[in-house]
Amino acid sequence: MKNNKNVKVVTVLGTRPEIIKLSPLIPLLDEKFNHILIHTGQHYDYEMDSLFFKELQLKQPSYNLKVGSHSQGKQTAIMLENIEEILILEKPDMVIVQGDTNSTLSGALAASKLHIPVAHIEAGCRSFNRYMPEEINRVIADHISDILFASDKKAGECLLKEGIPREKIFLTGSTAFDVCLRNKEFITNSNIDKRLKLTKNQFILVTLHRAENTNNPQRFKNIIDALNSLSEAIDIVFPIHPRTAKIVKQHNIKMNTKIKVTKPLGYIDFIKLMSQCRIIFSDSGGVQEEAIVFNKPCLIPREDSEWMRLIEAGKNFLVGIETQSILKKTREFITDDTKLNQVKAIKYPYDKNVSKKILALLSDFLKK
Repeated sequence: MKNNKNVKVVTVLGTRPEIIKLSPLIPLLDEKFNHILIHTGQHYDYEMDSLFFKELQLKQPSYNLKVGSHSQGKQTAIMLENIEEILILEKPDMVIVQGDTNSTLSGALAASKLHIPVAHIEAGCRSFNRYMPEEINRVIADHISDILFASDKKAGECLLKEGIPREKIFLTGSTAFDVCLRNKEFITNSNIDKRLKLTKNQFILVTLHRAENTNNPQRFKNIIDALNSLSEAIDIVFPIHPRTAKIVKQHNIKMNTKIKVTKPLGYIDFIKLMSQCRIIFSDSGGVQEEAIVFNKPCLIPREDSEWMRLIEAGKNFLVGIETQSILKKTREFITDDTKLNQVKAIKYPYDKNVSKKILALLSDFLKK
């Protein structure tokens, strides 16, 4: 595929999941186009941001807005204003956004209002829960995008049902699998399991960050109560998101001292733990996908998920938000090797070379 440095493409990102999921595509865009990277600074801690650019061998952003933490509306507004100024200055031929964050929404809105074509990666995902800010972001981004890359057939069907023209939709698969495969070989460089004194297949890896869980004190307490009980039977490693840590302190939520709480981990350390754990317990959409590559069941403390195909396949499980429900379903995987092995025996074919497919489709679009 020939380079075309006369074509200018801007990618907007701002959070750990976006950096991770875009990491296989960014070098391809750098090689093919005049590629400009805008980092909104929605995630701004070193462990959530700079470390990932270093570990994933990505170029530094051309612009870093350093927006930081604000209310939903204020954060989106600041991003929108700043991104618009950059787009007016740079005059790109296309803007690429990923996923469902406020950075996604701001990038798509700024470009759309300036009549710059928008490409949305991970389009069509739906939880059908409009109380989630992510659901609002992803729906709006989809409806103002010009080319939509759907992760699976179900996502593509959602877009069609919402009236988005078929010719705008491309079923490419998810870049999350590209990321894991790209970095899987580097996990031998990590000794995080030894540092935390963990035994292979004898610990649970936990992440919690979604606002629907952390912003509801009772719901969050239910989840932590379940983890406190589980930590009496098995090691639990909990790399805690800065906002989640703030909420724990704010609401004086007590965590069992047996839970191994760490700062957010670098990506290589994190996937090393994924490869070594018994099960994963997470409300993260990206982690639900990454678990497939390492063939680990992911238990999801939610009542819905954007990745229902993984649940319907019997690989991942919704465990609810009540303490007893979480305990009942999680303990099965702790105590029953037969059940665990049955889930692991299910073959789930995941997509490969997704980033290359996306690059080819973008190139074709930009030739028109």
